[in-house]
Amino acid sequence: MSKQLCFMLGAACLVLLLAVASASEGAVSSHASVPGDTDGDNKVSDDELKAAEESYKKGEISTEELDKIRHIKENYPRIIIDATGTEVTIYKPPERVFQISTGLIATTMYAFGDAETIVGKGGCTKSGTTTRSFTYNGKSYSHNTPWCIEGILYPKMLDDEAIPFSGSIGKENYETIASTNPDIIIVSTRQWGRDSGETYLKSIETMRTLGVPVVVLNQVAKYDGDETEAVYTEVELLGKIFEKEDKAEEIINLLKEQVDFIKSRTADIPEDEKKSFLYLELSSYSAGKGGVAYVDGENILEPILIENIVNAKNEFKGEGRQLMSAEQLLTLDPDVIYLPTAQGVHTPDELYNNESFKDLQDLRAIKERKVTGLPLIGCRTERLDFPVSLMIEAKFTYPDRFQDVNVGEWLIDYHVKLYGIDEETAQEIKRGLCLEWLDDTGF
Repeated sequence: MSKQLCFMLGAACLVLLLAVASASEGAVSSHASVPGDTDGDNKVSDDELKAAEESYKKGEISTEELDKIRHIKENYPRIIIDATGTEVTIYKPPERVFQISTGLIATTMYAFGDAETIVGKGGCTKSGTTTRSFTYNGKSYSHNTPWCIEGILYPKMLDDEAIPFSGSIGKENYETIASTNPDIIIVSTRQWGRDSGETYLKSIETMRTLGVPVVVLNQVAKYDGDETEAVYTEVELLGKIFEKEDKAEEIINLLKEQVDFIKSRTADIPEDEKKSFLYLELSSYSAGKGGVAYVDGENILEPILIENIVNAKNEFKGEGRQLMSAEQLLTLDPDVIYLPTAQGVHTPDELYNNESFKDLQDLRAIKERKVTGLPLIGCRTERLDFPVSLMIEAKFTYPDRFQDVNVGEWLIDYHVKLYGIDEETAQEIKRGLCLEWLDDTGF
């Protein structure tokens, strides 16, 4: 039996099970009923609006309910072409959203003022706390602040009972999704892992059998595009879904302002003066596999952003994520080293002082103390915070061009503007990103 046939039979059985399971509680699509629609066509006709107005006069519906029906009559149905080219029809404003992403959807919805419509989640955001301890520039830090910004902005996101978790991207539990009775499912498959996209596409296909609109924000398995434009496109699509086009444009413009600011300081650097870098991933698994650390190649998200915006050059010309020995790293010998944090919080102190890296001490970047830590980016996708990593990388790589920028202060201002929050919450986000060292070092 072919894989495709197996999948189709499995999906059919799943839909049947979901239908039986939900029979006593109402079908998944029950929440898709359109206020004011009485003939079941999911639209509000002139006659149906008149009927609603008569009901209002009789005191049978409230002013708020009548206003909602009028709004739907004037603005729905709305047709959205998602990133897969699929035409998706939305018949009413989303009120029960199941969102699946590594954080971009939830944080953007918070910025829109729509976080309270989230009834389910998939991707990375789930309950549980972790104490993170690390040393930066000789000072010790320890806290259990959530790493996921959406969990700081909207703590309910970390309550798996209040907002059920369906699993990681491409491995969703569809019964969990159905049990929340969503009226829309929004998906972003952008994450660090790069594969053919077959798993994601099958998952999306199954979700589309659940009887509610499914909007995919990104081109699945497309990795050679402009990564900043990919974020802008997702935010723009979310703006259309929630009728927040103006707010989406405001967010996109704020992101672009940060990118343009960095480029304005680095764009004119001559080729022979560009600093070389390595995006060096420290991992406890490296030694067991015969290496010291992983290095990201020219086709990986973060080095692409660094080369295009910071205007530094990747010393590793290969592709993918490669495990390297000390000898290989010494041969590359970059001007600067960036330490990402997806596999734990890693800091320069670790490279400078840990016995595990004694064979790397002849690297120029270590001798000259040109190693920097980066924000804690869970699930290896930058989301709305990609300018944060870029600003740190830019100032660290070309300090003379950013002497007037205090990144710690800039970070607070950026998050206050992005999310409309107070400085205390912005400071908590800084702590969640494990960037307290910015203030203590005056960076």
